[in-house]
Amino acid sequence: MGNWFRSVRPWQMVAASRFALAVFALLAIYADPSQPARSSALAYYLLGAYVVYAGALALTTMRVSPGPVVALAVHAIDIAVFSVLIYLTEGPTSPLFVFLTFALFSATLRWSWRGVIATAILIVFIYGLLAMTADIDTGEDVTRTIVRSAYLIVAGILFLYFGAILERERMRYAQLASWPDGPSTDERFPALDQIFAHLSKTANVPRLLVVWEDHYEPHRYVAEFVDGSTRYSMEAAADAETAVAQDSTRSGAASSAQNEISTRILNDHGIRHSVVAPVGGASHSGWLFLVGDHDLGDDLMPLAAIAALRIGAEIEHHHLRQQLVKAAMREGRSRLARDIHDSLLQSLAAIGLQLKALERGVATPERRQIAEIRGSVAEQQNLLRQLVSEARGNDRGRAADTLVEAAVADVLRKMETQWNCRTSLAVSPGGLVASRETVEGLSLFMAEAVANGVRHGGATKFRLDVAESEKALSIRLRDNGSGLPGLSGSLSHKRVFEARLGSASLRRRARDLGAIMHLHSSPEGLEIDLKVPIE
Repeated sequence: MGNWFRSVRPWQMVAASRFALAVFALLAIYADPSQPARSSALAYYLLGAYVVYAGALALTTMRVSPGPVVALAVHAIDIAVFSVLIYLTEGPTSPLFVFLTFALFSATLRWSWRGVIATAILIVFIYGLLAMTADIDTGEDVTRTIVRSAYLIVAGILFLYFGAILERERMRYAQLASWPDGPSTDERFPALDQIFAHLSKTANVPRLLVVWEDHYEPHRYVAEFVDGSTRYSMEAAADAETAVAQDSTRSGAASSAQNEISTRILNDHGIRHSVVAPVGGASHSGWLFLVGDHDLGDDLMPLAAIAALRIGAEIEHHHLRQQLVKAAMREGRSRLARDIHDSLLQSLAAIGLQLKALERGVATPERRQIAEIRGSVAEQQNLLRQLVSEARGNDRGRAADTLVEAAVADVLRKMETQWNCRTSLAVSPGGLVASRETVEGLSLFMAEAVANGVRHGGATKFRLDVAESEKALSIRLRDNGSGLPGLSGSLSHKRVFEARLGSASLRRRARDLGAIMHLHSSPEGLEIDLKVPIE
């Protein structure tokens, strides 16, 4: 039934309604011998002709759409016939008064609020003339006339509002269809800046919020539009209990299970009144909030659902672009590996042979030094061969799990020797493993952090704690140095990256690991808290 109504065009509905109304009016007059009051023959003939005319129009509009001139002429004929019929059937107290409401209805569907204004003014004027020329004898008739006059005015206002709402929604969807494109202000996040600005203007809401989680990372991403600008951030995904948010309007596209919004999201972002729609894709799931200072009503629900689909597609495209970038980087590393193998490794091999030949012709003390140099060259050769093998994709154990404790402990021992410092390590639980790529990235991060602590902070002691949390490694590195120059207290991930605080190389390595990094600086030393996703 609903599909049938949606398939009927407005002019077809008007034509069918006109015919039905005319038929029932003729039956009503025929059933009541007291009607019409004036010139009964003329009234019967006119109404009968109007029934035939309405039926012909109904059949014609099923096949042909009336043009604007024809539609205007038909509307004028309707009002003229209605006026005459009301005059012939007791004037302002006529039971056919409902025809005037039909005129307002048809004007709304055809010409929206502009048609309603013109039609309302015209029929109120005609009804006033009929009231002034009618012979109203009783107080009951006077009351009925006054009430009907007020009814016409109120109905006109309501139809005017309805027409304005229809036009507003058409304009909203037309504007929404012209989605803008633009670059993101942060390469780690999808390009939502222009989309948010467009949606805020179209929906007339001051604030927008998208919160989503990547299925492959233990992070919650947040993009918030307020005061004309978009802010992006990352935070740890919490398993907060969920409850239906009070004072919030839910999207009609959301199921009862989806209607459960994390109370932490609502509280953290101060959301009291909003329209909500689920955002989803192959790599992510989350929520779109259209946030207002008061109840936004139900009319924004379809708009929010459409916007959520567009935003979800942009997030998915960003994820795919990142995968393409990673694939391109792997290809670049493969070419670099070939160049290293064909040039640098061959040169190191030649240097090793020359040092071996030189070693035979010198005294014992110098021979020992040359042997140490040759050993260092051989060690670098092995490291480069391993790098070349991995870059070419020949390392079959690349995806295999690696013991975190063994790998990190080896790095810390090397750092102790290289930088003349002391380190300690605690890993929980024992036997903790992660992918080889993650462990190698973490080892490089720790080596860089220790080197920076010694060189720039004057640190001599380092304490590393590694623990496993859900889908992530929680890592804390503390030293006894002087901390970051000019900075004191806790520094959030967002502040560290936006203000570019601390070591640029550590920020890059944290980004490569997909990690959230917080810093705490004080005169007693620097503390680095890292949350690294693991598969």
